[in-house]
Amino acid sequence: MYSASRPLIELNVRRFVSEIEGIDIRSHCQFVDYVFDEGSSSVTGVIIRGENGEATELTADLVVDATGRASRTPKWLDEHGFQSPTVEEVHVDVAYSTTLVRRPWDDRRAIITTPDPPRTRGGSAFPVEGDRWLVNIHGMLGDHPPTDRDGFEEFASSLPIPHLTEILTEHEWISEEIEYYPFPSHRRHYYEELDEFPDRLVVLGDAIASYNPIFGQGMSVAALEALQLHHSLANAPHETLALDFFARAETAVDPAWMVATGSDLRFDGTEGEKPRGTDLSNWYLSRLLRKAHTDSSLVEAFIGVVTMEKPPSSLFRPSIAWRVLTPGD
Repeated sequence: MYSASRPLIELNVRRFVSEIEGIDIRSHCQFVDYVFDEGSSSVTGVIIRGENGEATELTADLVVDATGRASRTPKWLDEHGFQSPTVEEVHVDVAYSTTLVRRPWDDRRAIITTPDPPRTRGGSAFPVEGDRWLVNIHGMLGDHPPTDRDGFEEFASSLPIPHLTEILTEHEWISEEIEYYPFPSHRRHYYEELDEFPDRLVVLGDAIASYNPIFGQGMSVAALEALQLHHSLANAPHETLALDFFARAETAVDPAWMVATGSDLRFDGTEGEKPRGTDLSNWYLSRLLRKAHTDSSLVEAFIGVVTMEKPPSSLFRPSIAWRVLTPGD
């Protein structure tokens, strides 16, 4: 598997974006508020605060809120007479700990084991730049991993595969500290259900929906939403741009939401509304994964959904269903 650390991804995205003519990147700025024209119900810019603490107003033809789970747009909508979106949460109380370990240059294995009821623990090792493995352990429903080396290794040894323990005990640790990140819940704002929305403003990425990070969907969904924004800018009338975009973005959000929350709702301790058919879908997926051990066609179909190249519905095509439902393991 070809993978990279987040700093390397962000460095290259920033470098390529900065080379595009007409783009000006302003660093070390804090978003303060939207500039709003009540007469036209339009957002005409933003107010930012720089390192010196001075507030600056920036005018804009379009403002994109990509501030993540901390987005203040729902509260701002309430304060300015607009309806804020309905919010749905699925509480999973997950946390993960991560460290870096030296990797032989020619060993490009990616190791992944995910929580599976009743086991709430999982882990992974991804080969990244600098001949390193990014080693992660995670636990759901309050079964959080430790942040000390001995505890980290003990947690890894409790997983159903030996590979992570072998990596941790047979190779040099590079990180001086173990990074820890808690995540309380999946959260989704249903902007697509709103009847009106301020002109010249859209919300994108985790500010629309954020998912259990162990599924690795966030950046993929954001990229697909950005593509839908491109289509809206090319085709939608200016005054209905936001609502057109939210309707298009739903096509990227829905599959990820269904896969992530459906998987987590298999656990009895998960708090959230279980959509009709979730138990049947999870039974089908479990059978598909068991059969995938000896069926490369099922592996290919499953990976296509995990990487968001294909919709979850593709797993129910007749040619795939036949392989899954044929008697035998």
